[in-house]
Amino acid sequence: MSPSSVPEMHDQWSSDGVLNRSPEAVRLALAAFDASLNSIVSMTAIRDANGQIVDFRMQTANKSVEQSLFMTPDKIIGTRLLETFPGNLESGLFDTYVQVVTTGKPKQTTQYYKDDKGLEAWFTVSAVLQEPETVVVTFMNVTDNKQAELALKRQADLFQTVLDHVQAAISLHEVIRDSNNEIVDFRTVMANRRAKMMWGDLAEPIMNQTFTEVASTEQLKQDFIKYIRVVETGEPDLTEFNIGEQWWLRMTARSGDGVVISNMNISENRHYRQQLEAANTELKRSNEDLQSFAYIASHDLQEPLRKIQAFGDILKEQYSSLLDAEGQYMIDRMQSAAERMSSLIRDLLDYSRIASQRDRFHSFSLTRLLEDIIEDLWHPIQHTHARIELGGGQPLPDLIGDRFQLRQLFQNLLSNALKFYRTNKDGRPVPPVITVSAQEIIAAELPIDVQSDIAHNQSYWVISVVDNGIGFDQKHADLVFEVFKRLHTRQEFDGTGVGLAVVKKVVEQHGGAIRVQSEPGKGTVFTIYLPASVA
Repeated sequence: MSPSSVPEMHDQWSSDGVLNRSPEAVRLALAAFDASLNSIVSMTAIRDANGQIVDFRMQTANKSVEQSLFMTPDKIIGTRLLETFPGNLESGLFDTYVQVVTTGKPKQTTQYYKDDKGLEAWFTVSAVLQEPETVVVTFMNVTDNKQAELALKRQADLFQTVLDHVQAAISLHEVIRDSNNEIVDFRTVMANRRAKMMWGDLAEPIMNQTFTEVASTEQLKQDFIKYIRVVETGEPDLTEFNIGEQWWLRMTARSGDGVVISNMNISENRHYRQQLEAANTELKRSNEDLQSFAYIASHDLQEPLRKIQAFGDILKEQYSSLLDAEGQYMIDRMQSAAERMSSLIRDLLDYSRIASQRDRFHSFSLTRLLEDIIEDLWHPIQHTHARIELGGGQPLPDLIGDRFQLRQLFQNLLSNALKFYRTNKDGRPVPPVITVSAQEIIAAELPIDVQSDIAHNQSYWVISVVDNGIGFDQKHADLVFEVFKRLHTRQEFDGTGVGLAVVKKVVEQHGGAIRVQSEPGKGTVFTIYLPASVA
């Protein structure tokens, strides 16, 4: 403790110039010494034969040292500093005390202390020379504060590291207000590494000057007003802009009394978007060309076929007597080939016209749709003595979709069931029995393989079309839905190989899926999954 801490009015100087302290002054000084919240130790220098300070002997210690050093004063007083607290040498505190004795100047420092006796802590130390060889050391154990400070610094360093490695250029800018509390400028508070890279040569000015000092005229007109609006309203702003050939997406949001700006380089995405737009334009042109082709196919190509068939009919009617059996056979083959080609063109047109047109989707009765189809299929139904059962005892639902497309779907399935009927051993046909039934199922209960192929609607109509026909090997289940793929020859069954491809395409355009299960001689089950509502 320095002499100035003892009340002067109780001190008297002797005739020989020696300061005599009164008992009251000594008592007050000792009371203050022990009552201090700071830890206080006085030490006297120990020198070697060469006059070098090699240690200190601790003469006094107040009660607070126990809170800082975890050692009572009686264990400290009279001991040598480097013996009791050897960590003073490595921490540099010993050199600090030596400098105080040598120079007479007080020293203050904060140091980390650790010794082999188990003491490890941070100390804030103040050392002052009291007498020529005596140092008074006032200190506090600030380990908790220092650890909190270090933790905060580590957190800040981690935050800065994260900021410096994100893809976005991020910066924080606080407002500058005038005496009327009006925003007059912005000052950059923080910027990550990518922001500085984005700014290039302007990084240093932006970090050290205000916005109005570095901004261009255009930025002052547009960005400055925008930043003020974000601060005052709290509503974020999203903008695209370019720097040279680089395109950026900027999000500006309020942060305290300022704005945080995040810039993301979208040059690659923008380039991809431009490519996509170009591809869409090309696709639109191709679709227009396809529509032109469809017109040509439906009109110009069909016309020559009709002439071939007409001339074939004339040959058969007017010149059949002039033709032998082989000539008659040739005409029949020609007529048959022309009819197949005409049918193929019609089927291909139907396939190409199927498109995703949600504006044509509406609700309609599946029962009425099937009744219309059954009416159209009256002849093959009568010919095969077929029986078609609708609902299986349960009413069929109303569907939401393109009625024309779904009519194609169910007509193709029913036509196939009527076409591929079984025969008995004597060759007589086994009357087809076709059942159409439906039930509603939530999406989560659908088969896993179906869930991967459908849109995410809440529920689906599961519609089954079951027949007792010839069936086929299950290994061909995917093949039957491909265009022009046939499991039978034209001599066995007529057709173009497009019907089931149309079925699959219609289902997909409605956000659904289709599966088929079959076994030779035991019939086929087509299962259609259609959304119960429009997503």
